[in-house]
Amino acid sequence: MDNITSVIAENISYKVNDNKLFHNLSFSLNTGESLHIKGPNGSGKSTLLRIILGITNPTKGSISINSTKDKCYLGHKNALKNYLSLDDNILLMEFDNHPCLKKYIEILDLKRYLDVNVANLSYGQQKKLGLLRLFLNSSDLIILDEPFVGLDKETQIILTDFLTDQLKENKTLIYTSHIECDIDSKTLLLK
Repeated sequence: MDNITSVIAENISYKVNDNKLFHNLSFSLNTGESLHIKGPNGSGKSTLLRIILGITNPTKGSISINSTKDKCYLGHKNALKNYLSLDDNILLMEFDNHPCLKKYIEILDLKRYLDVNVANLSYGQQKKLGLLRLFLNSSDLIILDEPFVGLDKETQIILTDFLTDQLKENKTLIYTSHIECDIDSKTLLLK
């Protein structure tokens, strides 16, 4: 399969009041490519992701997404219902009949927690539950905000391997991370 241009950002700028968060950012990604957005806290990494997602408008510049499917987005918060069980959250995410659900429940070591309320799970276990949205996605553009935070080393490796496989399937990946990972990526540094 030929790689085609998936994302084009041209001269993206964003300011809050009179403070420029970033200015004239440009990049492009083909299918099968990855972009690691780096920078200190407050440099605008999450804001740039929201611009790419179309949630926030840039102050200037344009972004073009060539995708025929929904985007897969995981923010740094897990977006789970704490008062419901892990199993009930899976039902809400509409993954209860997904053919690969059992496989990833096993891989992420969540089977014994299916009837436990999410509020009683550790942050890492909650993060694993949130990762089901990624592992069971059918999109061709994956956007992740700090996906490795809160994960043990073994789960970080599982996630890295999964994302590497997704790139081999010609999906496009854009992510922020303060935690180094072994994903072949272009780098965009925000200051």
